[in-house]
Order: sequence, then C-alpha cells, then structure tokens
Amino acid sequence: MEIDFHYGKAFVTLQIPDKNIAEVIRPWRGGQQADNITLLNQSLECKQRDDFHKNIAGKRLCVLLDDGTRDMPLADVFGQLLPVLDNASLVRFIICTGTHDAETAENITIKQQIDKFAAKAGISDYQIHVHNYHQDSLINAGRTSYGTEVLFNAKADDAQIFLVLSDVKCHYFAGYCNPVKNFVPGICAYSTTEQNHSLALDEKSTFGLHPFHSDKARCANPIAADQLEAMRLIVKDRPVYTLVTISNSGRIWWTRFGLAEKVSKAAFDVVDRMNSHAVDSVDHMVVSPGGFPNDIDLYIAQRALELTKSAVKDGGEVLFLSACPNGIGAELTMENFYNRLTAPIDQVLQSIKSQYKLFSHKPYKFAQMIKRLRRIWIYSQIPDNLIQAAHLHPVQKPQEVVDGWIAEKPTAKIIAVDGANQIALYPRA
Repeated sequence: MEIDFHYGKAFVTLQIPDKNIAEVIRPWRGGQQADNITLLNQSLECKQRDDFHKNIAGKRLCVLLDDGTRDMPLADVFGQLLPVLDNASLVRFIICTGTHDAETAENITIKQQIDKFAAKAGISDYQIHVHNYHQDSLINAGRTSYGTEVLFNAKADDAQIFLVLSDVKCHYFAGYCNPVKNFVPGICAYSTTEQNHSLALDEKSTFGLHPFHSDKARCANPIAADQLEAMRLIVKDRPVYTLVTISNSGRIWWTRFGLAEKVSKAAFDVVDRMNSHAVDSVDHMVVSPGGFPNDIDLYIAQRALELTKSAVKDGGEVLFLSACPNGIGAELTMENFYNRLTAPIDQVLQSIKSQYKLFSHKPYKFAQMIKRLRRIWIYSQIPDNLIQAAHLHPVQKPQEVVDGWIAEKPTAKIIAVDGANQIALYPRA
C-alpha cells in the first residue's frame, strides 16, 4: 500500500505492505462535509449570534485570535464573521502569540487579511495588535490558587465584550487547544506562562482532560484549571463569546458560535469522537504532524509525538516525518528546549524536575520518550549533527527505515498516523 504523509508543504509517500499495516489514522475521516463558507454561515445563523450582535452595539469589542502557527483558516472566518461586528464602537483584534515571536511573516499575513475583510464589511473603527510579551504594557489581575501571577496585555483591559477565534484539537498537556488558551498564555507575560507551564510536568496535565469537559471524570487537569482561573481573573464579569472550528489542512470539518464554555464542551465531544482513537500498541509507528505549519520547527512538531506515543510499545521505534524548515525552533526556546535535551537523558529528567524553566517541559517529555524507545528516527531539514546531539536518529531515505523494520521482522505491525497534531491515541482498554 502507498501511504501519503504531509511533509512541510508537500508529501512523503511510503510503501508499506498491507500485511504489515496495523492501522492508518488521519484526522476526521468522516463522510463528505459542506465547504468552509457554508459551514461558517450555518454556525452563524443562530440565536447566539443575534444576541451577540445586540450586545456589542456601541461597545468596545476585543477579538482574540490564533497566531500564524495555528491551523484555523482565518481568511474564510473573517469573510463571514466580520460583517457581524459592524455595530461595535471599536473592534480591537489581538493576535495571541503567547511567547511565540510576534513579527513573523504569517502574522503579517493575518493582519493583511483583517484589513481586507474589515474594509469589505465596512468596519472603519478597528485596531490590530500582535501580542509581544517583550514590550507590551501589562496589568496584574491577581494570582490563581496554583500561585500563578496573572499579568496580561493592557490592550485587552478596556474591552466590554470578548470574542475568541479558536481552532480546537487535542493538546498534549493543556487538554485541548481551546478559547481559554487565547487568554493564557495567549496575551500574558513570559513569567505567567512559565508559572503555568511548570504544571506540565504533572502526569494529570495531558490531552483529553479539561475543566470544560462534559464528562466529569475528565475535568481534572492542573495546567488547564490554572489557565481557566487566570482567564476568569482577566475577564471578570465580561461575556466571552467564541467561534470555534475543528479543521485540518485548511478544511473546516465542524464549527460553532456561542458562549465560550458551552461551545468548548461541544467541541471537545466532537474531537473525542472524530479525532481520538483507542489502539493496540505496536513496535513501529510512522507519524507526521500534518505538514506546514504543524511541522514548521521541531519545537512545534513535537506535539505530534506526545499525542501518539501510546501507540508504540516500550523498546519500539518511531519514524517521524517532520520537515522543520525553521530548524529546531525560535532562538528564545533553544536554551531550555534543545540545549537541555543534549545532556545525558537521566540528567535531562533530573535537572528539569528540580528546576523548571519555561520550555523545559519539552525536553522533559522528549527525554521520557527517548528513554522508553529503542530509536526515534527523524526525516527533516534539520542538520544531522543537531539531531544526533539530541539523542535522535536522522534519516535521509525514510523508506529504508520501514524496509529495515520488515527485514528484521517480516510480521512487523506498523501504525501510520498523518495529521498527528490533531489526533489523540489512547491505549485500548
């Protein structure tokens, strides 16, 4: 069987004999859906949209949206949503970068799209700001019960109503990508993010768990609970509406508009049903994050490994197809992500447990996986010496890895996962 995997802005095709394929898993393999515009229009034809339109009349609206590292097809969203904002006295768009770089080509494109569709919608009184934790003025909203000091962007403080645009999928430690994350870490200080993300070392901070979950047994997630507390400190009694999508590769599969908690609950249920899978673990897995921007660098792409690692037995091997055109990651992340990962594995684990620094949850989780498996092979644009220094194994011809597995064990079973940044794999009970 030929299997295509997203790789950057192209594809990698691997030949895997049918008898060796345990499963091929991709995001949302349901039936034919309507196009993006139709789905968005359907989601906006609701009482919640009418209530929102009335509530923002003559008021200051703050729109929080994902930055250029996310999947949401914003051009389609802007085209259908911005006409609904026409009666606000001011619309302030904040691109939620958290600790990501602010001035990127992708964020500039988002700003241009807002300008284009705001003009079409007849919105003249609006502002666009890209959150920049380095230089933005911050306001102290207080502390959460977890001890996180909540410092957030002052440009959000004068809003009377919030609207969050969020693409929902499983998140390997925050439970799900969801509207709450646009507040924390989306518009918060570096120190706030560091304090919150230190909770990522807790084994209960994992995918599929969130305080908004409709299943009470799946609400306990320390990092997500802290983010929700922090959001409520920022928002106070102001309403938070949201337009959420579930999408991949520019295609929207599901979308809904309404108040944040109710819409998030519904979205989590859909993600659980369509993008979560129980699997019998095997010795070998081929996994792709889903192409650009999900594999823009190793820092971003690692999510795919965390979300799918349950599929591989101890002592097994993974072939990771991740283009990483931007290399390891932003310079800001290097010291506590990559540089710490190059130490001996046991030292990586011990040092991070004793002293957490922002981004070090990444090498901690990487080290746990490296220690458990025989090899993680990586096919990417990252120089071989950088990969090897991080206890990983570079490969130039990925087909040879698959062929080697089968030569070693002709009955080898392989799980193939494409679009893994949007998929959660659980061990079958």
